[in-house]
Amino acid sequence: MGYINGRLREQAVLFPETLDDYVDGNNAVRAVEAFIEYLKFDELGFVRAQAAETGRPGYDPRVLLGILIWGNLNGIRSSRRLERECGRNIELMWLCGQLRPDFKTLCRFRQENGEAIGGVLVHFRMWAAGEGLFGKDLVAIDGSKFKAVNNARRSFTQGKLERLIARESRSVARYLEELEEADKNEGEEREEGLTADELKQKIATIGDYLQHHQELLHEMKESGENQKSLTDPEARLMKTAKGIDACYNVQTAVDSKHKLIVALEVTNEAVDQMQLAKMAQQAKEGLEVEKLTVVADGGYFGLEELRECEENGITAYVPVPELGDAKRRGLFTREEFKYDESRDVYTCPRGAELRVMSRNKKQGRNKKEFRVYATNECDGCPLRSQCTQSKHGRRIKRWVHQKVLERHQARMRAHPEMMQRRK
Repeated sequence: MGYINGRLREQAVLFPETLDDYVDGNNAVRAVEAFIEYLKFDELGFVRAQAAETGRPGYDPRVLLGILIWGNLNGIRSSRRLERECGRNIELMWLCGQLRPDFKTLCRFRQENGEAIGGVLVHFRMWAAGEGLFGKDLVAIDGSKFKAVNNARRSFTQGKLERLIARESRSVARYLEELEEADKNEGEEREEGLTADELKQKIATIGDYLQHHQELLHEMKESGENQKSLTDPEARLMKTAKGIDACYNVQTAVDSKHKLIVALEVTNEAVDQMQLAKMAQQAKEGLEVEKLTVVADGGYFGLEELRECEENGITAYVPVPELGDAKRRGLFTREEFKYDESRDVYTCPRGAELRVMSRNKKQGRNKKEFRVYATNECDGCPLRSQCTQSKHGRRIKRWVHQKVLERHQARMRAHPEMMQRRK
């Protein structure tokens, strides 16, 4: 029977297919073209948005933008790879009219039009909203670690510098001892080890590193910086799936209807904890709604973040971490102490009342205020061994906006399905 045979490569046809015949009517590349035609390149500030009347013609920025958008849709961001795809990918050949701009042209276009490309994102959001592509009721927030140009070896913390300085100082001291020994035995044959000249070179090289690291540490202590990256100054060391690397933390808020990005921001924060309220507010403003529901993973949990969300009409669903280990140690949990809001006191399982003894304020970026409750009746209590192991007696900390947390906990218990929706 044989096989299904294709067309002979040398076969001529009377009416050859057009390039348009190879691109399906529902292909996403047609939407890219329609969106680019919708943009006003002059208003967005693109370089050479209008062709010059004199000189050598250049590439239309609409063509170059189309190539970049197609590349992002297909996970291709390298200018060299995009140059290759322009000569072999049917979709891209259709989109750019079979032009083949080189990688330098694509790279320069990206560098010269960074702000204008940012404006395109805003216009896309407006266009998508006008087409009814946003559900405008539920948004998921998450962060992704994007590797920076900076190598991890060229990123430093004060602790890392102190360890390097100590190690280099020990190395210099050891080589100096060897050099002194070599000087004493000058003229004698040495079976192993470095020569005096080689030792001097080693000492000079390590000395340069030592001086450089000492200067860096001094600068960081003077400026109060926690991290310093030499190649990419704004990058920071962060935990990734592959270990520690110099990265940026890219925050995105995604609408649930068609999984379109509503808001994004590039940060150099190593953790997500302080990003919830800010990203939720950006999504709310981008969608132009009065109320919004957001979901995020446990890394976004923060008391003040929840309060800020609630004040701005944002309903947040974030897993609450298990705090304290009283249950694991066989002690009374906080839930076993009854709180009387009208009197502002806690009652312990034995009936003693814990009143406000002090206030605890956390300053800095993660600032919050707590009231600390305690009682003088812990001494001599027969249940003390079941309640606390502290010599000061049992203490309970209550956030001044505890009602916000309680409402959040009740909401999480009532709607466990929201975490499944986030996934």
